[in-house]
Amino acid sequence: METLHKHPKKIERLSAFMDALLKADSRQAKREVYETYKDTVMDINPIDLFYVNLYEEHSDASVETIKQSANKFVNTFKEGLEKSEVKTHDHPFFDALLEENKAITKHLNEMKDLFKGDAIEKNQTAIKKGFEKLMTLERKYQKKENILFPRLEDKLPSTNPLKVMWALHDDARVGLKSLLKTLDKAPLDTKTIKSMIGDFYYLLYGIIQKEQLILIPVALKVLDTPTLDSMYEEAFDYGFTFIERTPPKLRNKSDKSFEDGLYKSQTGMLSFKQLTMIFSHLPLDLTYVDKNDRVQYFNNTNDRQFPRSPSIIGRLVQHCHPPKSVDTVEKIVAAFKEGTKDTADFWIDFKGTFLYIRYFAVRDEQGDYEGVIEVSQDVTDI
Repeated sequence: METLHKHPKKIERLSAFMDALLKADSRQAKREVYETYKDTVMDINPIDLFYVNLYEEHSDASVETIKQSANKFVNTFKEGLEKSEVKTHDHPFFDALLEENKAITKHLNEMKDLFKGDAIEKNQTAIKKGFEKLMTLERKYQKKENILFPRLEDKLPSTNPLKVMWALHDDARVGLKSLLKTLDKAPLDTKTIKSMIGDFYYLLYGIIQKEQLILIPVALKVLDTPTLDSMYEEAFDYGFTFIERTPPKLRNKSDKSFEDGLYKSQTGMLSFKQLTMIFSHLPLDLTYVDKNDRVQYFNNTNDRQFPRSPSIIGRLVQHCHPPKSVDTVEKIVAAFKEGTKDTADFWIDFKGTFLYIRYFAVRDEQGDYEGVIEVSQDVTDI
């Protein structure tokens, strides 16, 4: 594990280069910008991208704006970043991520013959099955969003690159669902399908590239072995994409904190063990966020609709949601803090279930805001 260092002069030049490249209005102008800053571009390290003006924590640019330029800059910096690229690693957490990338790439490459030339209509069933297998990408993306990102957020100078990666995951989710839906339509629109496949491949290859050129090299600098061991244990809660792994032998975990402990109130008395069991058997997903917007607790039910893992404890609630829904969450929390609202309700169709999602402001006896509880319930049968 290393300490991250900022090199102000290099960051200043990289920021100037990125700004100039975005403003360049012709291929010749872009070439001139590149030649002017070539020495700095070639000297780039992955961590530098977490300091540059466009990607810094308080950048004026939105996640969507940053995302739109991400591929351009990664390709521009590719030669310099390749010096730090990680293709193999001896820790099983990173080894699994990299092995998944190889398996995903192999699957994508093997499918290419199915839609060459005019073969899409003839191979429609095989193509659909091939893309259906890619639904397991969700396992990989959730491991990154719910295990890796939380461990990095407090250690990096900016979380914007992580938000961009999450937004790209969401694009892949939407793209895959749209592609499968279009493959089911009749008559088959082969021209549209070809275009969608091209966009989807470009997106997936780009995510893998960013992961290996930027995300993993930076993570290697800030995460120690005990942290990685814990992360690898959590990974089995989500599973893997196209690969099999044997769960590690779990470390001995003491439950002594629950022994002889009692929760007492006017409405009854429970041991901590009983309290934990009750919460885990409720037909509700509960998450408690404290007054400082940090996740403090979630109940661990067997039928949880939204994935949670211990890595989110202490995480800012703003980082626990996809970029497109953060605004809504922040408005709810702000209203609770201001005292203008005490509840907020939503309902959504989610993976074939009808979910009722409610937020409740938590206040003490004096009415002071102490946090928020998020409650999700599958009310399909109701």
